[in-house]
Formats: sequence, C-alpha cells, structure tokens
Amino acid sequence: MKNATVIFGPAVDAAITHLIDYVDPSDIPTVITFLERIQTRLVKTLATFPEGGSRFQGNLRMMVVENYTFLYKYHAAANEVHVLEMIAPGQDWR
Repeated sequence: MKNATVIFGPAVDAAITHLIDYVDPSDIPTVITFLERIQTRLVKTLATFPEGGSRFQGNLRMMVVENYTFLYKYHAAANEVHVLEMIAPGQDWR
C-alpha cells in the first residue's frame, strides 16, 4: 500500500500562529524548530499508519505528539489524512 498523503487544515495553521504570538520574539526560531520536528514526526507516522491514532468521535481520530493533540480524519478512498486541529498541552478542549 502506498503511503497516505497528509494535509494540514487551516485550523492547524491558526493554532501555530496563535502559539507563536505568545512567545518572546527571540524564542521564535526555537519554537519553529520544535513545531517542524513534531510536524515531521506526525506526517511520517500518519503517512505510514493513517488509522493508527485512537478513535475519538465517529471517524475522527486523535494522535498525541510531544503532548500536542492532533485531530484528524483518514479518507481511505483518496488515501488522504486530513489533520483538522492541533491542540496545545493544557488547553481544555473536550
């Protein structure tokens, strides 16, 4: 089976922007390096094991990477993973 394509939705971009807005400007390169690391890890895992995360609600799944929770859906017919949300540690989201 070919690896799935992983697509990040606009809410993930918004969460990243929101996170960067709250750090000291001198720390932005460190934060970006960290975010790239967890994003790379998430993409590799979901591309290989698109149904590997825990079931959350219906077809929605979740995967935690370094305490950040990602909500996603796997669309088997298109072999695509759509990452819908990135939730930072400590956020009350349930």
